[in-house]
Amino acid sequence: MYTQCEQILKDFRTGKDVTDAAAQLEPALKQYYKKRWKIIQENTDYGLAYDFLLHPQDALYDISPTVKNYWDTIYPLMQSQNGKYSALLRFVDAREKYLGASHTDSVRILFAAGWTPADVMAAYLENRHGFNTLTLSPDAAAEAAKADMDTALRLLARKKTSLFENSYSMFQQFEWIDFMYLFLGYQDFTFLNTPHKSKRLCQYCQKVLDRLSQGPAKQTVSAAQADLPDFSVFEGATLTQRHTLSSAAGQRLRKGNDNNGYYVLSYHLVDEEQGNGAALRFDGLYKAPEYYDTHCPSWGVYFYRFPYFLPFDHVPESWRCAPGELPEDFVRKAYRAFSKLCGFESK
Repeated sequence: MYTQCEQILKDFRTGKDVTDAAAQLEPALKQYYKKRWKIIQENTDYGLAYDFLLHPQDALYDISPTVKNYWDTIYPLMQSQNGKYSALLRFVDAREKYLGASHTDSVRILFAAGWTPADVMAAYLENRHGFNTLTLSPDAAAEAAKADMDTALRLLARKKTSLFENSYSMFQQFEWIDFMYLFLGYQDFTFLNTPHKSKRLCQYCQKVLDRLSQGPAKQTVSAAQADLPDFSVFEGATLTQRHTLSSAAGQRLRKGNDNNGYYVLSYHLVDEEQGNGAALRFDGLYKAPEYYDTHCPSWGVYFYRFPYFLPFDHVPESWRCAPGELPEDFVRKAYRAFSKLCGFESK
């Protein structure tokens, strides 16, 4: 069934008629989701909370009545907060991988099915400090925050909340402070200027105030560049763990999300002064090369521009740009850096 799903999604993405193929697959999908339903109905969705694998079946939401019915009806039955957040991540990541759908569009489907903006914000924070290879776009979290600013401000102040099965840590609060002020652009600085009881919190607020006082990156408009390197060579390139991690350290590239204690999912070349960035995104490599020497495929290179740099594995769609929009020397430097990571000769 897995291979059949992938082929249907590939055909659907390219505009082919998949009606017959989808109909033939429907009985198998009914059996698959019947088992998932049983897990949730028996209140044993603990295992689903730690399912970090992508299932192509979930990306058939717009094609299969069975898949659509499952996602439209499971939310009220889920008992575990982490189960809800893991399901959210699997859904948006599967649709991104197999259909190229943005996380924001996929989250809107889940909103209609019962998930809340608060779920999205909590899933974002849990994921940033998790240990899996799934991600959630900051753009989706930003839309959720704008839709439920009350919850966003409660998270900012670290007020008591039932959104987390474990505690809502100070490190997650710091993450949210960065997000609210440096990504979302929240303009009320009262919280940052408040003399909090926690000395550590006061110090962190001052750190953010200092960054804001320096102002955003001084972005400049670059003339269109011709004859740039072909970055398609990085799509599907095989990364070798020890070589990639060693090369990235030697080049002083930035990790996308260093809070993930197990995996590296991206490396970034960044010019913070000019607000330019380039990321090589891949399936995920263990951070401990002394124990493993694994391989994984690269997704490709993403170029972006930012006002304040924040280390994201999932480069926000609102930041992304074409390589030709950035200075030529930066683009060529990115090509050389990522060529070294992939272990093939640079041009």
